[in-house]
Amino acid sequence: MLLHFIFDLLALASGVLVSLWFRRKYGLQRPAGITETSQHHYYLLALLLGLVVGSTLFGTLNLHLSGQDGIAKSMLGGVFGAIVAAETFKHFAGIRRSTGLYFVPGLIMLIAVGRVGCFLAGLPDFTYGTETSLPWGVDFGDGVKRHPVQLYESLTMLVFLTVLLMRYPRNPLFWQAQGFYVFVMVYSWQRFIWEFIKPYSSVFYSINLFQLLCLLLIGYAGRMLLTTRKTHG
Repeated sequence: MLLHFIFDLLALASGVLVSLWFRRKYGLQRPAGITETSQHHYYLLALLLGLVVGSTLFGTLNLHLSGQDGIAKSMLGGVFGAIVAAETFKHFAGIRRSTGLYFVPGLIMLIAVGRVGCFLAGLPDFTYGTETSLPWGVDFGDGVKRHPVQLYESLTMLVFLTVLLMRYPRNPLFWQAQGFYVFVMVYSWQRFIWEFIKPYSSVFYSINLFQLLCLLLIGYAGRMLLTTRKTHG
């Protein structure tokens, strides 16, 4: 668990550094639509609260649904909670623009590096994949080769970050208006797929709790992409 904690710190540090670099390079001083310093602080506080509550609530719930004891964290649950908190805040603050691109590069690094920590933590982390005969299957110490599903997610996120960094300078208005929703769509779809090769218990037919969250996020992202396309198209 010490190794996992170290990678959690590395994930946080890399997320902050990449986020600061991206904001300074493209002059993103605050999330779009937030003009006052005090409003910015309250917004960040709401996001942090949503992230912590969502991560702990859904991570622990999934653990118990799968017959495990203890308290767990979930990045997917954290993203879900942060989005709920952000949209609630924006509704009462009267903000109608997308505010999320400001966080995307850092969030991608947080996920990508954090998942490497999950991979190195092995079986106790309960984020490993199901058994596989593929040549890159990994034995975490129990004699069973499993999908390194944590690394699948890290690779997917890094590919998306590469696309974002390459395409943003060519069309910054698109990415500022819709980039966060594109990220949510990509993140949710890839996570939905990887969940089929994880040992979690189903809650609805063959769908587990995290896949239900993914479907909700896909619906949210799709709706927002359509809305912003009409507004900015």
